[in-house]
Amino acid sequence: MNELVTLHTQALRGAVVPAYLDKLIAALRAARLNNTFPDRRRVQGSLETLKLAMEAGLYDQLYVDARAGLPNMASFTRVLTDHELAGGSLSRMSETAHYEQKRDEAEVYAQLLQKRRYFEAIQGQPYAPLDEHRVQLRRHDPATGTAEFRLDLTKLDATGLYVRITIELTQVASAWRRKVIDLDADGESAAANEAFHATVYRNASYDAEHLFIHMHDIEGVSVDRVQRGVIGPVLFRLPREGEPTNPVVPAEPDKGNPRLGHAWRRWLESASSDAPELLMCFQTDIAARDVREEKSNDPIEDLLSTSIQDSERARYQHTRERFPFKVFKDRKFVVTRGTEALARAVCQAAGTKNLIYRVR
Repeated sequence: MNELVTLHTQALRGAVVPAYLDKLIAALRAARLNNTFPDRRRVQGSLETLKLAMEAGLYDQLYVDARAGLPNMASFTRVLTDHELAGGSLSRMSETAHYEQKRDEAEVYAQLLQKRRYFEAIQGQPYAPLDEHRVQLRRHDPATGTAEFRLDLTKLDATGLYVRITIELTQVASAWRRKVIDLDADGESAAANEAFHATVYRNASYDAEHLFIHMHDIEGVSVDRVQRGVIGPVLFRLPREGEPTNPVVPAEPDKGNPRLGHAWRRWLESASSDAPELLMCFQTDIAARDVREEKSNDPIEDLLSTSIQDSERARYQHTRERFPFKVFKDRKFVVTRGTEALARAVCQAAGTKNLIYRVR
């Protein structure tokens, strides 16, 4: 289970699966997420659906992104598909009592009973989208042709992290009607065009500063704010029954975040707990004109201004002068008892003061 089954993917099986999902659910509840982040209830709903599906025997393994430590695209897609099929499947299946009467006659009836109970349990419950975007018109002045929009994008990104991106921008009629945002004749409904979506999606895995700058590559756009709320990465250590020296851990933590991955591997060298251990990250990342002070309170991710290569610095400074904004990064952690010292050591080494919540 610590080996890859395909690119950036490992499969969890057996008793470690409910232990893993329970810790993720507890961490989400403990994180106190605001609306900067993806909707906690929907992400939690998907995790609870995965747990029910495994308990019902519908799937024999759970696929996890080996870099981010979260269920991967295939796992989230299973949830989405099951929710979409639940209503129709229940309407075609026999009643629960029918399967209960016949489950001892043949295994297929017992399986159908489990499946019906599963669909009944998930029907109408929240679940996380793989990719969801919405454009809101914030203000429209017909006299000047000026319109202000907010774009919200929630998605599982290419690095396996679950992210919500909010972009606030302003455009004038001659630009936004033709190129970026289509405003209906009533002046109330808005929808972003494909070119705009492509730019956002292409840069969704980058930080807010990169995205802020790239948005200005679109002619006529004046970006006021880019904000990202990121769930993950997650690091876990799940003891296996009968194999205390061979726990299940993420296969590629260094590819998720090299700095955190290095600290994690050092921690694993002395870890010996019999209980499941977890460390889960929640990052906020803002690039905006109204940020007062440029600062990173993120112990594992630096500001671009401190890490850019000398050969690119002049170009970078020119870009910053063209688009006046400042950047603020922050990160909080949810930990178990065993990983709390690791999180505190990472923050201490970086000189940051971060929120750290502990779950049992």
